[in-house]
Amino acid sequence: RLPAVLAFPLRVASEQMADQDHSDNMSQGSNGVCASSCGATKDIEAGKPVAENRLPTWKLVLSAIPWIGVQALWSTEFAITTPYMKELGMTESLATLTWIFAPITGFITAPIVGSLSDRCESRYGRRRPFILFALVWLWLSSLLFASSRHLFPAPFAKWFALLMFACVDVAVNLIQTPVRAIVSDVAGHDQQAVGQIISVLFQGFGNLLGFGIMRLWEVPSEHVFLLMVLVLGVLTAFIAIQMWVCEETPWVKPRDAPAATVCTPLVNAFGAVTRMPADLVTLAFVQFCSWYALFCYLPSVSDWFSINVYAGDSRAPPGSILRARHVQSQSTNTTAGLINSVIMILFSVGLMLLMRRTRLPMRFCFSACLCVGAIALVMAKFLVGHSVAFAEVVVALMAVPVSGINAFPFALVGLMNKRAQQEGRAPDTGVQMGVLNIFICLPQIVATLVLGALRGRLGADALPWGFFMAGVSFAVAAAGALALNDRQASK
Repeated sequence: RLPAVLAFPLRVASEQMADQDHSDNMSQGSNGVCASSCGATKDIEAGKPVAENRLPTWKLVLSAIPWIGVQALWSTEFAITTPYMKELGMTESLATLTWIFAPITGFITAPIVGSLSDRCESRYGRRRPFILFALVWLWLSSLLFASSRHLFPAPFAKWFALLMFACVDVAVNLIQTPVRAIVSDVAGHDQQAVGQIISVLFQGFGNLLGFGIMRLWEVPSEHVFLLMVLVLGVLTAFIAIQMWVCEETPWVKPRDAPAATVCTPLVNAFGAVTRMPADLVTLAFVQFCSWYALFCYLPSVSDWFSINVYAGDSRAPPGSILRARHVQSQSTNTTAGLINSVIMILFSVGLMLLMRRTRLPMRFCFSACLCVGAIALVMAKFLVGHSVAFAEVVVALMAVPVSGINAFPFALVGLMNKRAQQEGRAPDTGVQMGVLNIFICLPQIVATLVLGALRGRLGADALPWGFFMAGVSFAVAAAGALALNDRQASK
């Protein structure tokens, strides 16, 4: 049924850009494959601005399609990991602290992979080798993670699961950076925002798919292995589509380039942080505040439904009232996630239409999205209580900031690099995407430590207070977004 679901929003997006695609389709030929650097391939004359070819919409759409699988994986991971770890014997605070591995591994791997893929000389392309290697790693680590209770007795099962969970996070970070960089590679200068919004649109479908798969079971965390097989199968299929559409052009090392060493990727990746232009510094600040808020919310929402909304307990004996409440809470969480996914899809289409039809500054749109997140999480503290309806409203509203956070920052980075490419300078898309990822990972570490401490000290009251702090962080990010430089987006 997925193609029917995809048809409407993609048709709307295609109609909005159809008038700009006709000439591109004539010039690209009929081979159905786009060249990387990717779809905007051109000869850069020394110091001289050159025109770029824009990518046909259907190719731009298919270049972003792996995000369906990536987000389906994230949605299931966020929903099942904490309950699964608790079933293996971890305490509340320790199960929360398992999430610290994702930002730590992302902090290290994302900028290094971005730097390496920018300068990869493989005949298979710049991004492909990293994506394919990470996909194999992801399959192995995910299935071992899901099999922990069958491979080892307690208490060793929980520690093995913890190790494999860290490996899963490394693999996901290895995949995400080059997948996102490919979208920026293929999109033309004025397609950057639309390309990233298409990615968000597919993330909405990924959430929908992930929560839809979880509806197959009453308690998904009790069926982790089958869940992982289904989600990883979807991700593999969509990555194969991207590989077919985007035939990458390998990077050719300039003759005067300095000799590379083992430390070169580290120097390039983390050296870029110290050389950030002012515009990227402002964007990094907004990223930090936004992702602190998101990571206070995303890994905790299933527990919030169980503990605070339904007053249940995942470790209560089967047949007890507390256990029944927990089971009902997970069903409601899945339903709310499906609603969130539908809103994310519709909102992404609305953003696409808004960006195509108006000249509304990107910074105003981004700031408004973050304000909605601030309102939603403050509601979670002061208005929800045990109201299931209000809790579902909070989850539905969170589709708005998630859409903005996953689109606008990366679109702005893409614009910076396309402008550099037009001016005859070498773009550093992968490096700068990796730098942005550093300011996604750092706040996740902070949020994980803060929530772990709160849950150890406040018990059941910890999550509402954590959500309130996240709402304040969203408000700060919204104010910072107004200072972003989006002038290139209007050119």
